[in-house]
Amino acid sequence: MIDPLLRDLFHAYYCARTNKRNSLGALAFELHYEKNLFELYHEIKNGQYQIGPSVAFIIFDPVQREIIASSFRDRVVHHLVFNYLNPLFEPRFIHDSYSCRQNKGTSYGITRLAHFIRACSNNYKNQCYVLKLDLAGYFMSINHHILFDKIVLGLEKNRRPYQFDLTRVLALVHQIVFHNYTSSCSIRGLKTD
Repeated sequence: MIDPLLRDLFHAYYCARTNKRNSLGALAFELHYEKNLFELYHEIKNGQYQIGPSVAFIIFDPVQREIIASSFRDRVVHHLVFNYLNPLFEPRFIHDSYSCRQNKGTSYGITRLAHFIRACSNNYKNQCYVLKLDLAGYFMSINHHILFDKIVLGLEKNRRPYQFDLTRVLALVHQIVFHNYTSSCSIRGLKTD
């Protein structure tokens, strides 16, 4: 019988490569994906998994922002953790939160915003206001201890049996949340001030 962790890791790999199949990291991983996944499986199973170097680059559309991207291998682990935790946390999120949620996203958010504007303005008869903001460096600036504690508390409130090894998953979450992604990152493109 196949170990559920290995099965889940293969599933996470297929999730991670969605819309990334042409990226250099995904292509390099895919050349020997079975070997890579078995190595990752053994590292996770034995508690030896370590997050690899990230890549930093600047994008300019729609606004200039710095992106620090994990390696494809680490993205597979992110999807593994996400696939375990999302079913537990998704029902607790407010309806009008759209980022990285299934069947939600920019288009759905715009549709909901239009609905709220129509409701607030009485079908565009009255003036109303919309606040648009972006928190610069959000993940880097939040208190990671509070974030981790909230994840642990959320998992403690779960009443259903886990379909995964909780200790192993919490170790991965801890590593992901507290990792300094700028410490071993390579810079792609030109440095800007």
